[in-house]
Amino acid sequence: MYERRAMNVSPRPLQPLEYESLAEFRYQIRKFLRHMDKEVRAVGLNPQQYQVLLAIKGLPPERMITVGAIAERLQVNHNSMVELLNRCEQRELITRTRSDADRRRVELAITPRGDEILGKLSRASRQELRSIGKTLVRSVGQLIQPPARKPLERSQHKRNGMRDGTNGNHRAAPSQLSSLSAR
Repeated sequence: MYERRAMNVSPRPLQPLEYESLAEFRYQIRKFLRHMDKEVRAVGLNPQQYQVLLAIKGLPPERMITVGAIAERLQVNHNSMVELLNRCEQRELITRTRSDADRRRVELAITPRGDEILGKLSRASRQELRSIGKTLVRSVGQLIQPPARKPLERSQHKRNGMRDGTNGNHRAAPSQLSSLSAR
């Protein structure tokens, strides 16, 4: 089905803005998925049937459109995928054919009816993404960029007991730096 990976977690704790960005990212995804679920149900499908159509149409061209490939894309096990494909085939959304090269392999294709429904739903999906896209991209950007280190403010220099010969009011001149390093 899918490969489990060990978590490679940074030891640095998240900053408040990162928590806010992560929450916003998940909110926008949930909002998008809920919107699309409504659109899908309005045309008489269930969301997984739409996902099957989209996975078939959107599979990279170097990949064979097989039950296993689509199961992997939807992150479901093979048996569950077969049941879902049965329902899609009954609704005349897809066809299944045995591969001429390998009779064990079943290849999938979208029917004209399935393609028409997919086109309509995909346009609705694109429209919704145009609506929420900037917020989604911004929240992801704030999560994947390393946090900017803020320079200490003057009042923090004094509070932190910084002794740089400047009393926290200005930077030390190069001539002051050599005397500071001797301290």
